[in-house]
Amino acid sequence: MTIKEAIEKTDRLRPNSFSREEKTDWLTDFENRIYNEIYSLHKCDTPFTDTTEMTEATELFVPSPYDELYVLCLCSMVDFFNAEYDRYNNDTAMLEALYGDFERYWNNNHECAHNTVISG
Repeated sequence: MTIKEAIEKTDRLRPNSFSREEKTDWLTDFENRIYNEIYSLHKCDTPFTDTTEMTEATELFVPSPYDELYVLCLCSMVDFFNAEYDRYNNDTAMLEALYGDFERYWNNNHECAHNTVISG
């Protein structure tokens, strides 16, 4: 999924007044979370997203069927900043469940980079 695709799907699901730049910043922060919490802990030949050069054409790291994470991330941010707290709570519950699924998938399919126990 590209940044453009994630933003366009979010805008269809949650019409909003936030700029594309703000949404790209949210995705950059989320991509950095994925890098720090999951990717960096494993030996992997798959290149990670260059978060210093993200544009709408940037292909985000998490593959299908887990890439819905990006839309849920954006929806949760839109709902939070619009004070739609019930929707925000639902979005974040779904986001964290899918994030956990992706983390377990990644942990099971990639060798640990350190002598660290990885939970999830």
